[in-house]
Amino acid sequence: MLVKVLLASIAQFFEPERHLPGALGQVAEDPVVLAEILVLFRIVLADGVVQPSQLTAFERICEQHFGINRRDMPELHALLDSPKARSCDAKAFTLLGQLDMAARTTLLEHMVEIARASSDGAECDSRLILRMADLLGLEPVLPELQRVPGAVEEKRQGYE
Repeated sequence: MLVKVLLASIAQFFEPERHLPGALGQVAEDPVVLAEILVLFRIVLADGVVQPSQLTAFERICEQHFGINRRDMPELHALLDSPKARSCDAKAFTLLGQLDMAARTTLLEHMVEIARASSDGAECDSRLILRMADLLGLEPVLPELQRVPGAVEEKRQGYE
């Protein structure tokens, strides 16, 4: 019995990686896009609490900007916790340096959108975004971080 378990564990190392469907498969194969999504997910996790409003904003951005189908979100979350994603996470800013200025600006705007979705406008979100802006070579966007009542809720209509 123990031998079977051991052999099964060893066999997993040699199995080909499972192919993910559609846009999610493309994300898994593109380390730059995966790094973008990882950075966005860091904003959701910034204060240590996954707020539903921030998770909704993150998933909406993934759907609208990256083309990831809403029904594939559980697989996306599994991908973000995979060894492949951890490898991208370690070199995220090297990878994000490959983005042009417009793409880096869009990424920062998405970070601000997720932070705004927070019900408390956590200070750690602001600090993280300021640091990200600096690392991306962009101007800080602090005035835009102030939560605008109703702005996120208006964007959410029809998504939930």
